[in-house]
Amino acid sequence: MSHPKLIVGAVSLLISPQLVLADRPPEAVCQKMVEGDPSGQITMEECLCTYNVADTVLDDDIKALLFDSWYTGENITEQLNALPQPKRVPRQLKTMEQTFNKNCL
Repeated sequence: MSHPKLIVGAVSLLISPQLVLADRPPEAVCQKMVEGDPSGQITMEECLCTYNVADTVLDDDIKALLFDSWYTGENITEQLNALPQPKRVPRQLKTMEQTFNKNCL
């Protein structure tokens, strides 16, 4: 699976309904993400780079859902769709993917 598809797949499949806890550092989130990757293709370095990209380009509400999903592995696609102005979600995820491709690959 290519890296962009891997990231988009992680975004669409690994999302949780809880808000991310402020005391959960990126390393802890990425450790869970790497350990929970059934393909074994996600590295800690890639995850941390992706985390930094997401932290930079996503709105806080989208970012909180995404980071928590990486930690819990739960699906919250419905919660993303229920956010205010839901059309911004795919646009921001596309920006995240493009920035990831530019800065992390």
